[in-house]
Amino acid sequence: MRATAEHLDIVLAQATASEPLEVGLLGSVGCVLAQDVTISDDDVTHTLLSRGTTIAARHIALIAAANIGRVTVHPKPRVVVLTVGSDLADPGKDEDARPDINGIALTAAATAAGAMTFRVGPLASDVDTVRASIEDQLVRADIIVAACGMSASDYDLLTSVLKELGKVEFVHVGMQPGGAQGYGVIGPDSTPIFVLPASPIGALLSFDVFVRPLIRRMMGHTTLHHKMIDATLDAEVSSAVEETRYVRAQLFTRAGVSMVRSLEGDDGHPLSGLGIANALIVIPPGTQKAVKGDRVNVMCLDDSDE
Repeated sequence: MRATAEHLDIVLAQATASEPLEVGLLGSVGCVLAQDVTISDDDVTHTLLSRGTTIAARHIALIAAANIGRVTVHPKPRVVVLTVGSDLADPGKDEDARPDINGIALTAAATAAGAMTFRVGPLASDVDTVRASIEDQLVRADIIVAACGMSASDYDLLTSVLKELGKVEFVHVGMQPGGAQGYGVIGPDSTPIFVLPASPIGALLSFDVFVRPLIRRMMGHTTLHHKMIDATLDAEVSSAVEETRYVRAQLFTRAGVSMVRSLEGDDGHPLSGLGIANALIVIPPGTQKAVKGDRVNVMCLDDSDE
């Protein structure tokens, strides 16, 4: 079993910021500045915006007011999200099919992380179709994120195709949920590819822990991960002794103290809590349970200061 931190190190080992490009102002929104934006006044250079700034509307107004029309940025990585499964369909299209939750959710997650996204699929469970589709996407993809439905045969199909196309490793990572991870590079440009768990909860967690940091590094960000804080546990949470457990939770303040409450186990629906979850309680390996009043490590999902 591979440690989560070790797997993340493998993902980020060769990752660098994308080569800078000079673009027009409207094309720069959401990108990260690759060099300072400056103006000169009486031979004195003033810095309007520093390298590393993520460009928002207020920055565009400032640059435009200085009569500057182009800036140099790290371009957004192009992320292709690909799903496989003949039993899957777009939500709302076929009442007899399973909705392609992972395709929709992971595309939304990549867009929220700042990437330029493309959704492919759900693809039919056919080796030739899957192989041809992946090869076609290599032309435009900087990163490929692949997932299946709940069918084990679709997972086997996908993994067999990827092993033909490049160097992809499938391992069990010491995290719960989302322990089954695939990662490697394929194609002539060694394009990074992730194979995420079929469970939507595991897939989204895997995205936050492994894929999002890679996207942010390629965008030129120096802060790669969600903010981590300590908070007081509002109720007992059990754990898996040998694995790091990530628990969907709600972070709130009570009497000026950061509190966190697990949202799991309240009802039988497997996606319960997603609507109000704004954090993940991180229970380290070797911990059987954390009790009410314990201080725990929390990953904040709603980052407002990046």
